[in-house]
This record gives sequence, C-alpha cells and structure tokens, in this order.
Amino acid sequence: MLYQRHKLIPFMILTASLLLGCAGTSTQESTGEYLDDSVITAKVKSAFVADKQVSALDIQVTTFKGVVQLSGFASSRQEIDRAVELAREVPGVKSVKNDIRRAPQSTGAYLDDSAITAKVKSAFMADREVSALDIKVETNNGVVQLSGFASSRQEIDRATELARTIQGVKSVENNIQLK
Repeated sequence: MLYQRHKLIPFMILTASLLLGCAGTSTQESTGEYLDDSVITAKVKSAFVADKQVSALDIQVTTFKGVVQLSGFASSRQEIDRAVELAREVPGVKSVKNDIRRAPQSTGAYLDDSAITAKVKSAFMADREVSALDIKVETNNGVVQLSGFASSRQEIDRATELARTIQGVKSVENNIQLK
C-alpha cells in the first residue's frame, strides 16, 4: 500500500504542474484564452471576407482576452465603420479598439510601402527586445502603423524607435497595447 502511495505522488506533481502551466496571467493568456481569442479573430476575419464593404486583406485583426484590435488601412469612413460593426457582432468580443486609418494610394506607393513594412518587420526580428510575432506592421504612404500587444512599455518604445530608423519612413503611428 505504501508503494502505491509513492507512485501517486509523482503523478500528482506532474498533473498539478501541467494544470498550472495552462493558467493565464495578466500579461499572458491561458491555453483556453488563446484558443478562444484565435476563434474570435478567425470569426472577425471571416465576417470581413463575407462582407463586400470591407477589404479583409487590408485590415489586421488581433485579439487578446476578448479585446479585438483592428488596424491597417481602409479606402473610406464607411468601410472603417462597417469593420468595427462586424467585429462587435462576433460572439465573445468584449470590446473593439479601432486603429484603422483611411488612406487610398497608388500602385507605386503601395510597392514602396511593402518594402518599408518588410524592413520594419526584419528589424523587429533581429532585435531581442521586440516580439516580432505579436506586433503587426502596416505602411501607407510612408506612415508606419504598429499594432498588437507588447509585454512592456520598453518593448513598445523600442518598436517605435526601430521603425523610425528605417529609410523611407515619414512617421510612426504606435497603436501597440500592453498585454
């Protein structure tokens, strides 16, 4: 009987550590929250694809603990308003932060902006202080828009600083939120 109790102790420790590893904190989602947020993001993007007024490719969606952040660029105020409306209608959405900007542009400017976006993302990936996977980058007419979530104010400031150093960047609009 004593032997069986000793076999249970490692099992109980392992089970407890696995359960604690799935728990969330104020700056990190639990496994369940991450899955819920992924589903919300997918549903919002699907709503954009299904709606003819919204360009799903130009609007980024990020979700953290039920808070949806919309960023990117739209061709009209009506498109922005419709995107926000669609996001709010998705079950599980607690609130919507709208960082979409109106900015039509030419093909040449779009190609220049794509190069700037790629350079900013590369700078983020090369930097140890910035989580490149958690920060979205959009560029329109040389204006870089940063959105997503960061773990600290220092990470937010560093991302802005890195983006400003890229050639061709006219200004940086930082919409990154703390986790």
